[in-house]
Amino acid sequence: MPHKELSISSGWSVTYLRCIKHTIMNVSPPEISHSDLYGILLNSVAPRPIAWVSTVSPSGHPNLAPFSFFNAVCVDPPLLAFAPGLRQPKQGGAVHGEPKDTLRNVRETKEFVVNVVTHDLLQPMNVTSGEYDPSVNEFKLAKVTPVPSRLVRPARVAESPVSFECKLYQILDFSPAPTSSSLVIGEVVSIHINDAHIKDGRLDRNSLDLIGRMGGIQYTRTTDRIELARPKVE
Repeated sequence: MPHKELSISSGWSVTYLRCIKHTIMNVSPPEISHSDLYGILLNSVAPRPIAWVSTVSPSGHPNLAPFSFFNAVCVDPPLLAFAPGLRQPKQGGAVHGEPKDTLRNVRETKEFVVNVVTHDLLQPMNVTSGEYDPSVNEFKLAKVTPVPSRLVRPARVAESPVSFECKLYQILDFSPAPTSSSLVIGEVVSIHINDAHIKDGRLDRNSLDLIGRMGGIQYTRTTDRIELARPKVE
């Protein structure tokens, strides 16, 4: 298959592969900027579920923040994982990123709660996405209600239809660079489901007007659904 190297206006060094019907651009991650790679990942790996994570500091101060690098990763044991990115260092000349309040709290207390985000909670969730001082109580800022959890110290969001209490299972630190992140894996120890979303004794998935994260500042609703059965293999 013929190919040639091109340098396009963004500064990317790419390879175009020409075939019968399509032209395919191949990008090498080490050869493009962090912002360009970030854009490709977030615009194509989507929609992403949102973990609205509540934590508490060792001194008892609450924190609430959303993360879209998030998913369920195992059922036995029941594990959820989210990846908080590091912050740019405040001190000039520093080369290592600074942990966000959520990561620091989980590392120190080994507990957190994942609250799911519905369309009704889109605006309050967005309010909590700011990089506030650790002294700020995002529950109050977003005007949502903290409710005591059953087995962990952090409160859950009362307005969220489903909340997962988690104990820390493992943290994977990938790099200390400010452009990197850590993967926080938690084992679900208790689940809260609002009765309004229970039908015939089970969670009614069709009643959840969940929000997904796209690239940039875009979000999407998950109410447009398609039912598709897996093929039966004899």
